[in-house]
Amino acid sequence: MAEISAKTVMQLRQMTGAGMMDCKKALVQADGDIDAAVEILRKSGIAKAAKKIDRESKEGRIEAAISPDRKTGAMIMLSSETDFVAKNEEFIELAKKLAELALQNPVNSTDELMTLNVDDSTVGDTITELIAKIGENIKPKKITRFTAEDNGIIYNYIHPGNKIGVMVEIESDSPDVSQNEKVIELAKEISMQIAFSKPVAISSDEVPKDVIEKEKKLYEEQAKEQGKPEKAIEKIVEGRLRKFLEESCLLNQEYIRDGDLTIEQLIKKVADEISADIRIKNFARFEVGVS
Repeated sequence: MAEISAKTVMQLRQMTGAGMMDCKKALVQADGDIDAAVEILRKSGIAKAAKKIDRESKEGRIEAAISPDRKTGAMIMLSSETDFVAKNEEFIELAKKLAELALQNPVNSTDELMTLNVDDSTVGDTITELIAKIGENIKPKKITRFTAEDNGIIYNYIHPGNKIGVMVEIESDSPDVSQNEKVIELAKEISMQIAFSKPVAISSDEVPKDVIEKEKKLYEEQAKEQGKPEKAIEKIVEGRLRKFLEESCLLNQEYIRDGDLTIEQLIKKVADEISADIRIKNFARFEVGVS
């Protein structure tokens, strides 16, 4: 049997776009003949999968995993080209495995996730094989991972259909926060609020300056197009920006279950009930088809 060098494996990978493990297997099967290995990969469909990797993928599925003590959570969006594939059992199973993998490993990006091992292969190679089998592009599009301190919890909400997912980190002065049912219920309500109301930040202080400037410019242009007097434009912009911050900052938003309460007031209400401060430390919201 011919010796298969790493250089030959890499050369075949560059030629076909197939995963390293698939290339090595094909070369072993072809006894080191690189042209024969290319044909083996083409026949299996793996080489063709590489051509699909750059195709646009706007559909997909969101999955999440939370540790039993609610101290660590991971959420992933696995994308596909069609909703049909997003409902495929193998696709769903892979999305769940990737969420668990991200939970167990401190990954910070989809690139890092692709190098991890799943089912005796790398995530990257496993996805390439599934692309070859299903016939369209599949890739992890987004990933986030939260780790809470001793006085915090992670909560996750996936909206039915797995097209919208939310993960939130809440901290409290209460030492038993992870077991406090009122805090857990609050985390659930806040997660559902985020899913429905799409906040851009927790508070107005956290809204990026470029977002505020972009909104200001938009309101100025709208006011001018509407023929508003020059002297009035500044006040108009201030009013519209204030409304934007009310609608876009989580703490300012009206609670979806009770319009008489803001989220900030809801948090204070629960905090008073447990006699301890409660704070939203972080949140992430994923939506399939949204960058």
